[in-house]
Amino acid sequence: MWDLWISAIQNVVNPMTLLCIGGGVLLGVILGSIPGLNSTMGTALLIPFTFAMSPINGLALLTSVYCGGTYGGSISAILFNVPGAPEASATVFDGYEMAKKGQAAQALGYAVMCSCLGGLFSVIVMILVSPLLARVALTFSQPEYFALAITALTLIASLGGRGMKKAAISGVFGLLMATVGIDPMTGDPRFTFGGKALMGGINFIPAIIGAFAVSEVLSRAETGIKKGEVLFTKVSTVLPRIKEILKMKWLILRSALIGTWIGILPGVGATTAAFVGYAEAVRWSKHPEKFGTGIPEGIAAPETANNAATGGAMVPLLTLGIPGSATTAVIIGGFLVHGLQPGPMLFINQPKLMYSIFLAMLLANILMLFAGLGVAKVFSNFRRIRYSILGPCIFIFAAIGSYGIRNDPVDLWIMFFFGVIGYFMKSQE
Repeated sequence: MWDLWISAIQNVVNPMTLLCIGGGVLLGVILGSIPGLNSTMGTALLIPFTFAMSPINGLALLTSVYCGGTYGGSISAILFNVPGAPEASATVFDGYEMAKKGQAAQALGYAVMCSCLGGLFSVIVMILVSPLLARVALTFSQPEYFALAITALTLIASLGGRGMKKAAISGVFGLLMATVGIDPMTGDPRFTFGGKALMGGINFIPAIIGAFAVSEVLSRAETGIKKGEVLFTKVSTVLPRIKEILKMKWLILRSALIGTWIGILPGVGATTAAFVGYAEAVRWSKHPEKFGTGIPEGIAAPETANNAATGGAMVPLLTLGIPGSATTAVIIGGFLVHGLQPGPMLFINQPKLMYSIFLAMLLANILMLFAGLGVAKVFSNFRRIRYSILGPCIFIFAAIGSYGIRNDPVDLWIMFFFGVIGYFMKSQE
């Protein structure tokens, strides 16, 4: 055990790895603070560029973007009532009200401090739980994997909510896409249209880039940019005092537990964790009527919960190969780029890599705290960039990344196809 931690420290202390972690946190916060961009899109676009990196550097970059992006959405949520990412939607309720009172710096301080605490808590849980779950997963055989697949499919029902027909159609479409390629039982080609490009199935990475990045650009191009999304002010961050944090210790602990648990559930994600954390804070409060009027508790609860979901979402990814959120579904591509299959065997075949990822995520959450101290005003400047400029840039990087994986034009068509499908799915929400 200690040998693994020593090896992990040696891997992470490497200057290039530290640069990837620090750069990933900064990039994640920037992406999170710009409406229309988020950590999911950022990781999708960065995956092809990690091909030339070592596995630890590439995965450290992607997980750091994930951590930073989850916090970054609170910047625009607090300053302009526009959540930069869906995870920050609940932060708007009290964050923007505090900003209107002239307490934007304090609100940003609570957001970054509680984001750091929630993220650190979930990573510690991930370190403790993941190796144990991996040992259990190694005992899985065909019946257990069949039950796991059925469980994953039943999540469609729970996540569909009132739009059950749309959820069912999405699930069937996903299963249909999985049939493309060579039949593993008979060896016959299925839905390859007589070509060789689809013999190995649909390339996962261009599909993810199209579904998350291209579809978002198309949606934004249709809806346009609201005037309220243009930034004209600069705001620094003022961290809360220790005694102020201690006053909310039970709220923070409760939100961290909620966020970590919801993150572990496959397919749920940080947005749900934020709203559940906020709702529970209201339910347990002695003065629930104050929520929504601009109080620190209304920021602490959702920001702790949504960042706690990041480490929780990595648990099923690392131990079972099942993503716990949309971003971790994209991060799977980072593993595949380096020939790694997420799952329990990683802890057997690549234990040093696993512990290096643990340590990288710990460091990313700590660096996120320091980043939030004085750079909110710098990050906020990125919102000055018109989306008419950002959108085409995203399209270009998406196309370069999709094509560069195999230098195959078919991957570009896959990206555009899934981009259009994703756009129509978004338009039906």
